This record gives sequence, structure tokens and C-alpha cells, in this order.
Amino acid sequence: MQIRRFRAPDMRQAIRKVRDAVGPDAVILSNQRLPTGEIEIVAALDYDGSLPSSMTSKRPATPHPDKYADPSADYLERIEKAKLQTPPADNAPPQAIKRPITQFEMPPLSNDKEDPVLEETLSIRNNDSAKQLRDMELELKNVRAMLEQRQQAESRAEPKENIIELRAREKLKGLGLSEFVVSRLIDDIDLKGREDDWNRLLAHLADYIPVRSSSSELKGCIAFMGPTGVGKTTSIGKIAAQHVLKHGSDGVVLITTDSYRIAAHEQLRTFGRILNVPVEVVNEYSDLNEVLAKYAHYSLVLVDTAGMNPRDSNLERQLLMMKRARASLKKLLVLPCTSQRQVLKTVVEVYSQIQLDGCVLSKLDESASLGEAISVVIEEGLPVVYIADGQRIPDDIEPARAHNLISRAVYTAEHYSQLYGSLKYGS
Repeated sequence: MQIRRFRAPDMRQAIRKVRDAVGPDAVILSNQRLPTGEIEIVAALDYDGSLPSSMTSKRPATPHPDKYADPSADYLERIEKAKLQTPPADNAPPQAIKRPITQFEMPPLSNDKEDPVLEETLSIRNNDSAKQLRDMELELKNVRAMLEQRQQAESRAEPKENIIELRAREKLKGLGLSEFVVSRLIDDIDLKGREDDWNRLLAHLADYIPVRSSSSELKGCIAFMGPTGVGKTTSIGKIAAQHVLKHGSDGVVLITTDSYRIAAHEQLRTFGRILNVPVEVVNEYSDLNEVLAKYAHYSLVLVDTAGMNPRDSNLERQLLMMKRARASLKKLLVLPCTSQRQVLKTVVEVYSQIQLDGCVLSKLDESASLGEAISVVIEEGLPVVYIADGQRIPDDIEPARAHNLISRAVYTAEHYSQLYGSLKYGS
């Protein structure tokens, strides 16, 4: 008797291998699942009804029920009970002899893939693997349920804080403040969800604004710089007029370095005639330091400069002149609150080459939002010396006070912007 072993990923392919290699006369002696997961079939050709001693010794007389838990063994057992026949007599004619079908005979292949008997034979299942899979699925479901419960608990615990912070952010951004300043405020203030949260935020915002002490009066040599049309000359006229009204015209002089525009110094000369103070013009034939030395004993020397775009090539010469000026000359940058935040930052960066001493915030009356300018002075650390909010001379200018500037920012947001029309100060 010839014995051969066949291996395949599953029972169907294993039986097909046996059938293709040995033919329909092959008899399956045994089948088992290997540790690799493959199915191994031992088949015999010219089976004589007896088993090799190596196989009979291993097979118990009464197999344990668990040994043939797979459906193929059950099928073979039914085949044995249904089809087992006694071998014919020796004198029987050859054509009448029928080979006995044992419990190990290879079941015939069916062309019908839906054959229930064949499907039962081919479906070998590992009960332990199935149990492990079910246990893993149950464990994953438990973990998922725990995560969902935690997420729901967090969503119930945090909304109040999130809503409070979100509303505060919206109101602060309604003032025109930058994301940097808003985030810094939110991080510094512990919001309680009370009515005083808004007032506490505004008070803390005022503490951020760098201002020059208003207790000391502005004196000495001061140059006003900045782009065109920001209100440099008008600011000089207001400050000079206030000084003259308080101390008289003695000790005040106006100087202009603007030689780029036609009749650029006419407005300053007009101020000089009205206030009865001298006006000096610095041009290519004179030197700024010589003029400053001439009036060094004056209590207030105000220098007007040419307004230039930060990209103007002539600006470099003006900045160089200011760098070479006497150390006693203070430089104030005039920033209009009507400009965009990025424009203001660019102006500050360009003029910072000359070590600015502070700034004047102008055109508050024309702006719909003061938050942009406030954000820039906070981010750049540039002290605010004066705020100017109109054309009236000498009324529409005053020393900067942080809390007054914040109140003005809230007032402006309430009355001049449709987007922030519902914002209520102190609510």
C-alpha cells in the first residue's frame, strides 16, 4: 500500500490536491491541522483494508469527543456508519467485487460549491482562536465605552469654561486687539463667569500699555517723526500752544527739517507767527546740530521732520541725520490709529533704527477701532507719550493715560463699528 502526504491552506485545496495527484481511488487515512495553520491529509493508493502499524498504534479504540471536534471527522464517521460494507467472498466474480468503503475514504468532490455536506467537511474551525477573538472584541468594546464615557464627562465639565473664555475673546477682539494680546490677557486672568470679568480684563489690559509718566511736563528737544499725513506738524502746534499759554512764548522754538515738499514749512511758520515764537529751517546749507546748539538754552525745542513712506529712499538720509543729532534730542514717532496693524508695525520697525523714546497716537477721532494701535505699542514696548484726537489747537491733545486710552477704545468700538455694536462696557 502506497501512502502520500498532502498539505494545503484549507481542506478544499487539500482534497483537490489528493484527487489531482492520486485519483478517485485514493483513500484518506487521516487529516490534521498543523501548527503552521495548514491542513495535512495522509492518503493511500491500492488500500487493502488495513492500516499501517504506525497509525493504528496512535489511534485509540474509542476516540475522545474533543479529538474530532472539526466537522470533517463527524462527516467521516457518518460515512462509516452509512456505507461500511463487508468484503465479498473470494469466489465472487471480479466485476461484482466492491472495495469496502472505510471511515477514512476520501469523500468525492462536488462541483456544487453550495453542497452543505462538502461545506461542512471543509470548515475546520479552531474553537480556541474563535474564543480569543470574541474576548478581544468584548475587551475593545469595553475600552471604547470607557473612552466615550470620559469624553462625555469632559464635554459636560468644560463647556462653561469654554463659553466664558470664548465670549471674553470675542469681546476683546471686538476692540481690535491682536491675537497675541488677547491670548496673553486670557492666560493672565482667571475668569470666574461673573459680571466683573470684563472690567478685570480691561484693567489688566491697561496695565500692559507702556506710557510715559504724565506727572512730568514735556520739556527739552523733541523731534516728531513718522509717515506722511499722520499729524506731526499739527501735534507740534498743539504742544507749543499749550506751553505758550502756560509759560509764555519765551523759551520756545520751532524747527523744521522738511525740505522735500514745496512750501512744507509754511504751516509751521504760521504757527510761529500766531504764537510769537521763532521758526528755524534746516536744509542742505545748514546743520541740525548747529541749530540745536543755538537754542540749547530754550526750555522747549520742537523739531518737525519730513513725512516719508517707509519704502522711500530719502528716508535713510533723514534717519542718518537723526542718528547724528545731539544726544539730548528725543525722538517721538507719530502713529495714526486709522492705519492697519501691519502698517503700524512696519513703521515702528523702520524708525526703531534711531532708538525711539516714545510715540504719539493720533487721529483717535477718525478711527473705528483703537485696538490695532494699542496692540502694536504693547507688542513693540513703545511708550505712549501723547494722544491726539482732533484738529483743534491746543485742545485736542493730552498726555497719555492707559486707563483713559482703554475707555476710549471701548467707546470707539461701541459707537463707530457695526460689528461690535452689541458690545456693552462693563457687561
